[in-house]
Amino acid sequence: MGGRMMAVCVDPPEKSREVVTKRKLNFPILSDADGKTLDAYGLRHVGMGPGKSDVAMPAMVLVGRDGSILWRRKSVRVQDRPAPEDILDAVRAAIEKS
Repeated sequence: MGGRMMAVCVDPPEKSREVVTKRKLNFPILSDADGKTLDAYGLRHVGMGPGKSDVAMPAMVLVGRDGSILWRRKSVRVQDRPAPEDILDAVRAAIEKS
């Protein structure tokens, strides 16, 4: 549909590359080690990590070509994920609006 999928993780780039290789992913995992992307999208889960550290909130974000957020789904748990059809519906709706 003209989009591109990628993941963003707070792990260092070496760890992300290892995951892409090990799991044979067909999309990149970008590193956000300093958490600036988390903060920009409101996805920092304050005090919910080991030792009450901050961690990334599981989320999916559909970003338009202009950088605007077209759709976002935040979760509390990693296991709480939208159905693939819900994501495709969001993409279709974004395409129709453009």
